[in-house]
Amino acid sequence: MAKLLTIFCLLLMSPFAWSAAPKVPLPAAVKTAAPDLHLLGAGHLNWLFFSVYNAALWISGDQYTPTRTFALGIDYERSFSSHELVKTSLKEMRRLDDLDAAQLAKYRTDLQHAFPDVKPGDQIVGLCMPGKYTAFYYNGVLHSKIDDPQFCPEFFAIWLSPHTRVPGLRNKLLDLHE
Repeated sequence: MAKLLTIFCLLLMSPFAWSAAPKVPLPAAVKTAAPDLHLLGAGHLNWLFFSVYNAALWISGDQYTPTRTFALGIDYERSFSSHELVKTSLKEMRRLDDLDAAQLAKYRTDLQHAFPDVKPGDQIVGLCMPGKYTAFYYNGVLHSKIDDPQFCPEFFAIWLSPHTRVPGLRNKLLDLHE
């Protein structure tokens, strides 16, 4: 019985059992561009046994709506090439919406400008100004701006759509109780 109790206590203390929401800071440049943003939720993404990134969603207003300004930040814990980030993003955007070849080609070019290679400790924050543009900040500095109002909902659906591949992370970002 004592052995069982010890195992149970160790499991409770395990980082897999309980985890606080990760701290993902909002860069000062994003706060300047959208001063009314506040944190809604944050979560962590693991793939198999690998820690991939921490993510946070900042919103304006009381709840997330894609028609109001918001920002999604990712703090990377693994290295990814720009090519990998672009390829994965396009694959998910295509899976979530039936985009035509011309739109995918345009988004490919936009994402190639938006995403540098990343390494552990790097951060990319996407700021969505609905109906206007999407800005990407790399390690706190404006890196790219996409002046296509359709891009924002297509891109951020990767994490925020009910059909995302990462529903647990989506729930944490949207502060939904699982």
